[in-house]
Amino acid sequence: MPKRSSSLERARAQEVTLEILPMSAFQSFRCFMHDYPTPGARYCVHVEYEIHLIRKGSGHYKIGGKIGKFKAGQVSIVGSRVPHDWVSDLRKNQVIRDRDVVIQFSREWLEKVRKTIPEINDFEQLLNQAQRAIIFQGESSIAAEKILESLTKYQGIEQVIKLMEVLLIMSRAPESDKEYVLEDPYEGDSSAVARLAAEKGVAYIFNNIDKKIRLQDAAKLSFMSDSQFSRVFKEGSGLTFSEMIRKLRIEHGCKMLSSTDLSVAAIAKDSGFTNLSNFNRQFLREMGISPRSFRLLDQRKKAELLENVFGHKNQLLQQAKVNVYMDRNSAQKSEFMTLIDAERIRRP
Repeated sequence: MPKRSSSLERARAQEVTLEILPMSAFQSFRCFMHDYPTPGARYCVHVEYEIHLIRKGSGHYKIGGKIGKFKAGQVSIVGSRVPHDWVSDLRKNQVIRDRDVVIQFSREWLEKVRKTIPEINDFEQLLNQAQRAIIFQGESSIAAEKILESLTKYQGIEQVIKLMEVLLIMSRAPESDKEYVLEDPYEGDSSAVARLAAEKGVAYIFNNIDKKIRLQDAAKLSFMSDSQFSRVFKEGSGLTFSEMIRKLRIEHGCKMLSSTDLSVAAIAKDSGFTNLSNFNRQFLREMGISPRSFRLLDQRKKAELLENVFGHKNQLLQQAKVNVYMDRNSAQKSEFMTLIDAERIRRP
């Protein structure tokens, strides 16, 4: 009989990777199933909150450095920037189809919704508790699992409503139905430098998408020299700075093509391209079709194409390795690391 690989040994050996998850132009959050093993299933950290259902199999999870056991039916929520993975026990060459249901959403999105629907305040405590990672038990787990099992079948506003139902179940779960994975809220690890470089760089690109973007300016935001920022950004995001600029500008162009009647030339300019021919060439390179052809696609095909290019299947964005540069508990921190720590403390 084929020997089973050790999920415990594999969980212990994992190094954290950084995920940068551009959202589809047609979604407020990401909802998908995935097989195991798959390139996107690894010990990773991202700014989005994650709700996770294990549908099949058993093994060991690794969350915030802590390792525990899981089995089919486990429902959990993991906070922003909390590293996590679920490592299944496998026979040789085994693949578990549709092992997980995954939902990823940002706190910023919920805050925007809250401005329109004040009752969303009910979720604030849940999001804070999620920094310890919660595994749900009892009736709360059963109720959430039932909705999560069917969530990928819904689209549009129906899917949003179902997500709100899951969040409501979790926020109202009694303490007896909650198992906290971590004793204290997770505050991050020693990969702060690469993560900060990637986040600052991407934010700078987004904020200046229609302007001239300079690596030197992004480097200053992370308190780095140009060469250091360039190296660390690549290690933190999986892409060079220029590659990330191109991807985000093309993604912006896709959103404009889908949501406005502006000419392709006007959209090219709004996306930061100095001439139309360069926009057409780069768009074709990234998307596989021309801007005009993309505009003619129906909404579903546009969403599928964007997901394939910019979503969780994009291994360049999924497998960005985060190097550990310094022990954040070291007594001898440089002035540079002091600035980095100060920046992290200022984050909401």
